[in-house]
Amino acid sequence: MEIGITGVFGGSPKRDIGFLKEYAVAAEEAGFDCLYAPEHVVFFASYDSKYPYTPDGHPSFPPDVGLYDPLFVCAVASMVTTRLRTATSVMILPERPALLTAKEVMTLDHISGGRFDLGIGIGWSDEEYAALGVPWERRGRRADEYVEAIRAAWSNDVAAYQGEFVQFENAVLRPAPVKGTVPIIVGGDSPAAMRRAARLGDGWYGWWAGVELEPHLAQLRAIMAEEGRDQGPGWSLRVGLPIGGESPDEVAEKAAQAKALGVDEFVVGAGIPSRDFDVHLRRWAEAVSTAR
Repeated sequence: MEIGITGVFGGSPKRDIGFLKEYAVAAEEAGFDCLYAPEHVVFFASYDSKYPYTPDGHPSFPPDVGLYDPLFVCAVASMVTTRLRTATSVMILPERPALLTAKEVMTLDHISGGRFDLGIGIGWSDEEYAALGVPWERRGRRADEYVEAIRAAWSNDVAAYQGEFVQFENAVLRPAPVKGTVPIIVGGDSPAAMRRAARLGDGWYGWWAGVELEPHLAQLRAIMAEEGRDQGPGWSLRVGLPIGGESPDEVAEKAAQAKALGVDEFVVGAGIPSRDFDVHLRRWAEAVSTAR
């Protein structure tokens, strides 16, 4: 089992691009395999939409949060490391044009030397969709088409796609990604997200938050079986653990449980402080590395 770490950058002068570079290097040196960068294009002072990962539906972050674009975060991190993969955690795919996303991700893939995974989801904020001029309705179907269209653009010298939300003919988007494609990891804990991961994804990424992991993964595997997919080579099962007051020993136990349940990558969702961040990264890496 590989191990990942989340990172939040841009929220203060102490977490600027210079900090990002140091953080990425320290994460690689600590032994992490992947750095995950979250996304929201824009935040709001208040929401009517319900946040899915808190009991009361209120976001767990403050309204004045700052956040760099995850593709730029992953590009910078890739340029100062040699082994560390990066991933979006997750890009809200329907908010971005499909072909523009294909171009940007392909470029990032070349910057990283093939060390980038595209984590995607459909988001939870109606307000964000409205501000970006994208309909909230049928966002799941839009995401499906975007995945199909992106893959068509990457895999064909002259590409075409005809859908409800994306249509193009005779499109040339070169060069191809380093390995011909970029892994697309579908995030989300709903049955719809699991089915999207089974039908269209190269893996699934969920959060161990408010659920029992074993039945949650059993649900995923049942959906995969219905779609004729299995967790074989080329399909990655990833689980993130949001860490509150847990001790390293408790997190290590969770990582061991995840490994026993067949998780391919365990992602530590810890709030790493700016001060002595390298010490904190080593502490969490040492805790979960026993479950590799």
